[in-house]
Amino acid sequence: MEQTSFRTAVWAIIWKDLRIERHTWQTLSIMTMFSLVTVVMFNFALETDLAAARAVSTGLLWATIVLAVILGLNRSLSIERENQTMDALLMAPIERSVIYVGKVASVTLFSLTLEAILVVIFIVFFNKPYWRPPVLLILALGTLGYVSAGVLITSMTIQARTRDVLLPALLLPLSLPLVLPAATAVAAYVVPEPPPWVNVQSSVSLVGAYTLLMLIIGFFSYNYVLE
Repeated sequence: MEQTSFRTAVWAIIWKDLRIERHTWQTLSIMTMFSLVTVVMFNFALETDLAAARAVSTGLLWATIVLAVILGLNRSLSIERENQTMDALLMAPIERSVIYVGKVASVTLFSLTLEAILVVIFIVFFNKPYWRPPVLLILALGTLGYVSAGVLITSMTIQARTRDVLLPALLLPLSLPLVLPAATAVAAYVVPEPPPWVNVQSSVSLVGAYTLLMLIIGFFSYNYVLE
């Protein structure tokens, strides 16, 4: 019964965020426009050197995702603050971890939607096989870990006047152990002949371990973060 209540409460938060996004299109539109402008500017900057652009396209993909998700996190939690819906959630008879899981799930959904668009754009612009299943799996796993850490940090800084500066200043260094191996693993799978699994196993394991660690830390500490 408790598990059912937990799942129901999590789904209620996800559904709330999806309905707000459907009416406003603020979070996803901000993330998408930033990403499109970044990729187009980079593509035109290196238009005369296609080989160089293709060589660094994986780094550009992750840099775009990292910065766009920061915008999404900030906007998603700011809406809760501006509409005072966070106060309502805190008064609801649910565990604080429900709020964390719900926010992680909704922001991850927005981020994965953005990444689906980015994958198509990067395939067209850079002619590299970002459609391969291992690439998509690493992107999804890395995004989940990044958002898990991001929701935690955003909840800490959302009340600060300098939250727009604090969020990237805290989140970017914290996410380096995730982004670096994730970018390495993706780069290994977008070459014409991908390496065997054993060559990228350590990088993917680091991404998985980071994601699991952030989820556990966030789940058990979110109550203290909100307090």
